[in-house]
Amino acid sequence: MMQDTDFRLVAASAQGDDIDELQVRTLLTRMTPEVERDWAEQCGVTRTRHPLTVDFAEFGAHERFIVPIWGGDEQLGTIWLIKTGFSPLKEDEFRAIDATVTVASSLLQARSGGTARNARESVFRSLLASDPASRREALATAVRSHGVTRGPETVVRAITVAEDAPVIQRAALGQALESTARQALFFIGELGAALLFIGRHGAPENIDALITSEADRAGVALKGIGSAALSPHETDLLPVAGRAVATAAVVEMLPELGMSAHADNVGPWLFLADVLVDPARLQWYSPAAHTLIHDPDPMRRQTVEVLLDTANHVRDVCETLHIHRTTLYYRLENMPPVVKEALDNGMQRSALHLALKLATYWESAGHIR
Repeated sequence: MMQDTDFRLVAASAQGDDIDELQVRTLLTRMTPEVERDWAEQCGVTRTRHPLTVDFAEFGAHERFIVPIWGGDEQLGTIWLIKTGFSPLKEDEFRAIDATVTVASSLLQARSGGTARNARESVFRSLLASDPASRREALATAVRSHGVTRGPETVVRAITVAEDAPVIQRAALGQALESTARQALFFIGELGAALLFIGRHGAPENIDALITSEADRAGVALKGIGSAALSPHETDLLPVAGRAVATAAVVEMLPELGMSAHADNVGPWLFLADVLVDPARLQWYSPAAHTLIHDPDPMRRQTVEVLLDTANHVRDVCETLHIHRTTLYYRLENMPPVVKEALDNGMQRSALHLALKLATYWESAGHIR
């Protein structure tokens, strides 16, 4: 059960089948009965900053494990868990309780109109506010007072997880990452299925390993990690966060990129991901690309794409495909006429190259089969 500071019931869920009279009366009246409430106050429930155990045996009730919920210097409520008849709490359960306290603190502050959140956290949570002026003011304050620097050393990371991941598990992951990588990851909010963090650039491989490890411990399915840097002239962090989320989406769509990527390194994919049109129109952009995509011989498409990727450097093409120069010439000579025409025309060649990349993205997204 979760209660406010007046012992009024805020939320409750089942905890086994053996509920006692105290639980029943609290659920029915939406408040802890007066006698038990006085006992809880004598035991320090309304004063403690740490979890404590309260024995309600003299009231014919089970022992409770009570966790206080604080916001800064203001107590906001408590979480009550029955201990009798249950095995000792495990590490992952304590992590879940800790995350519940974090989520509950924000909800109870909003419910009471409180402002107990510390200044730094309040500023960072406002970086993604719905009001543009509030976002700009928050970023200016973060730069002025909280160690954020305008430039590539400040990075926003988007960590995309399964959309059905429970809110407590998401909160547990965010809290764990903050506590273990304070300088590199500070939670600032969510966009869709992405958890967003701001921090210093750091060593990407070390941060990626940490994120993967903590996601496993929190039981959250990790889909991708995207990062984007704050430019010296940007006054709003939301577009940076948007780039990070888009980069994570590209990572999710294209497994060959690995688990993470930086926006600067996947610019063409971000451009292509923004093309929200019917894949059937691909033949409008490049009939040559359409022909290669649907060619029964996949070697033709691979050959042309490698040729374009290497800027027509024959030796590089042959090394990549592990073929002889004569074989390459033979393949090019036997390409469909529409493909040969495109390769001989600068504009058509550019369209062909981009269209093949776009097709790869659409295939990964399942729009072309």
